[in-house]
Order: sequence, then C-alpha cells, then structure tokens
Amino acid sequence: MKGIILQLSQKYYLTYSEVISEIESVFSSILSRWHKTEVIAIVNDDYKLEAVAYHNVNGILSQQEIDVAKMRGWNFLKQKLEISLAQYALMKQTREYKGYEHEIRLGEVVKVSADSVFLIEIELVPGEVVIASCPSYLVGIHERNQLRIGTKKYFHIRKVDPVMLEETPRLNVIVDRVSKNLTRRLIEQQIEGHLIDDVVVKCVKRFVGKKSFVEASRKIPKTSILAVKEELGEHIEVKVREKKN
Repeated sequence: MKGIILQLSQKYYLTYSEVISEIESVFSSILSRWHKTEVIAIVNDDYKLEAVAYHNVNGILSQQEIDVAKMRGWNFLKQKLEISLAQYALMKQTREYKGYEHEIRLGEVVKVSADSVFLIEIELVPGEVVIASCPSYLVGIHERNQLRIGTKKYFHIRKVDPVMLEETPRLNVIVDRVSKNLTRRLIEQQIEGHLIDDVVVKCVKRFVGKKSFVEASRKIPKTSILAVKEELGEHIEVKVREKKN
C-alpha cells in the first residue's frame, strides 16, 4: 500500500496525507453503501488498509472487521479512487491558480480550433504550462487574423474554473486581449522595468484596437507607453492625476 500511495502522490501532485485521506474517504463511502451500514476505512501506521462495519441492533452497537484482502469490486474501487483524487487535485490546483485571475501572462498560440477559439500555452506558475482558451470574441477585430500558431502576445487571465469533460476533471482557463486590466497591467510591467515606485495606474476606458485612456499618479516614460502601444496595436493616452494627500 505504501508504494501505491507514493505512485498516486506523484501522479496527482498530492501529499501522502492528502492521498491517504482520499483513500479513507472513498473506501468508507462505497463500503458503507455496499454493506448498508456505516463502515470506517483507515490506512494504519503500517500503511495497510483496514475497514470496520458498525451495526446497531436494538440499540446495541457492534462492530465487524471486513476482510479487505478478500473483497470483490477492487477495479471499481480503484476507478472511483482515481476519479476522486483527480477531482481533489483539480480543486487544489484551482484554489492556487484562482489567485492569478486578472493578472497577465505572455502566451503562445498553439492551435486555432474550428469554432474560432485560440488555444494559448501559458505559465500561470513558472515552469507549470497550461493550455488556456481565448474565444475570438475576446480578441480585438484588428488582430484576430494576426494571431497565428507561434504568435506570442500578452494575455489577461479572465477566469480560472474547474470543469468536467466526459467525467474527467479539467482546469478551464479563459484569457482575453480586450480587458482594460490588460492595458493597466502592461503599463505597470513597463514601469517596473524602469524601477519607478509608488505609481497608481488606472485604465478608465478602452476602445479595443483604437485607443486606451489611462490615468496615472505620476508621469509614465514615453518608451513604456510606446511599448504598450506596440503590444496592443492601439493608441495609449495617459493623463497624470496626482494622488490627493
């Protein structure tokens, strides 16, 4: 059992304790249904699976040990355990990645589907590649024909959610090129490159492919504005509004 736990831990990027908890939960739930009474399954200190059924007859509680080694239905139990672990791993990943919503990432177009959805390879976390979806309506008309396989652009992380595809849990990441946050984040990224601190940037209005209207608490270097203009393919107008004390 210890070797199985290690394999599952590596496969789903979970800790030992997380895998053990899911094993106990899944086996307890299914065995309780099979035996039509409460069954508690545990992985003991020697990494052996034990299960005990509890019976209440006329107010008298008794327990019966289940011989796990002689149980039938192992393939079914393993299948349900794999599904449960995949769902747990997905929810854990989603909780981690949710914090990256509304940030930006450099992405590369790897495929354009028949229904005009751009599939974008991005790294939400350094070294961890995910494939995000960017429907054509979330790309400005002026650059839809420019996004070809191999094109690299910055994308706004619009939404991160878990979904089920044919009973298989998957992470669904939606990105876009039309958000005002994309303009703001790009300018902030440029400012970091110039080591300018304590600047508040806000994109108050954006006409995608035409012009973004930005307010900043300090002057933004012209090179930064031009770099964002080049990335978005639209004019950037910045007004300086000093912060009120």
